[in-house]
Amino acid sequence: MDHNSQSNLRKRVDVDDGYVELVDYMGSGDLAVVNAARVSFGKRKTEMDDGDVKLIRYLAQHKHMSPFRHLQLTFVIHTSEVVCRQLYKHQVGCAFSSGEFREVATVWNEISGRYVEFPNEFHQISKFRKQHKSNKQASLPDTLVDDNQKAREVYDSAIHNAYKAYENLLALGVCKEQARFVLPVGFMNTLTWTVSLEAVVNFIKLRDHDGAQLEIRKLAQAIHDLVKPLAPVSVAALLGDVVA
Repeated sequence: MDHNSQSNLRKRVDVDDGYVELVDYMGSGDLAVVNAARVSFGKRKTEMDDGDVKLIRYLAQHKHMSPFRHLQLTFVIHTSEVVCRQLYKHQVGCAFSSGEFREVATVWNEISGRYVEFPNEFHQISKFRKQHKSNKQASLPDTLVDDNQKAREVYDSAIHNAYKAYENLLALGVCKEQARFVLPVGFMNTLTWTVSLEAVVNFIKLRDHDGAQLEIRKLAQAIHDLVKPLAPVSVAALLGDVVA
């Protein structure tokens, strides 16, 4: 088995009309997890072997999570505020680890509409999905509304008028922190997210499934694509996947 896949590490994945970029990380992938666990015995490895793979799987299976926090990753994410708001929830779901110690596992910073004017950039929707008949929070991913063109016209008109109102308020001298209230949640936002391996895999696990909104599911899949080559054994173990 090839335990060192970092040569295949991707730096950026486009997601709809946004992107997610892995801009930095601290820790030597799976070895960071192994060495954090083996330090209890005064040992340190420089190369992975099959025993280390078994160790990582054991840690994940028995929820010994602290070694997975020694690999830290920093992402820059450019996406709609709708997706950001769902990602915000993981500051509650992921900010504190599930292990014995209540350690902060994520750090979050984003563009502030109090300091800068937001550009005229909104999430573009070309296919408008129908509401799910029984699941109140979900859509039907393969079923479009009867008049998709009309829906797009309504959407485009709404965001155009909202941004025009934003510009008019600024022109009247209204402060940026108040003028931004008229912007809809479809505007594109940019944030920096620093997260432990444990927390980011927890996010992937919760958001890459059929019940998640399609837009954030795509983000979770993109983040998975970026993280997996960095620590393939650990990611697979935490997700419950079997890797030969």
